[in-house]
Amino acid sequence: MRNRRGFTLIVVMLLMAVGTVLMFSAIDGSLAESETARTGTLRRRVLVASESELWTTLRAASVPALRTAPLGPVTATTTLADGVTLIATVDKVDTTVVWIVATATIHRAGVAVARHRVGMSALIPRDVADIALHPVPERAWAELF
Repeated sequence: MRNRRGFTLIVVMLLMAVGTVLMFSAIDGSLAESETARTGTLRRRVLVASESELWTTLRAASVPALRTAPLGPVTATTTLADGVTLIATVDKVDTTVVWIVATATIHRAGVAVARHRVGMSALIPRDVADIALHPVPERAWAELF
């Protein structure tokens, strides 16, 4: 009869090596999934922030001031507590039309990790009693990349 000492040890060592590889593969997959989810969350945050800033700017724009303002852009920047930087630009392109662009950016360690821009055309009303901008009914909205 042959000596089989150590045969079981080799099989156990091989199974442990395979188990270790499977464990590290699962950890790597989990980390990749977490990073994908984090990136998706950041993108949703800047999407919501840019759209919110666009509508806030539309609502807050001073129509009497826009009527007398020269053609060209006016920009305002806001930084929120959660690290989102908002830039809103109202560009008077005609005596009755403005183009509003809102950009939201999240920076981590000085690098932009998520950014989204949206734009909208709006009309300056001719009636001096009307003090609100009105979005252009058709094709007023645009996502800018």
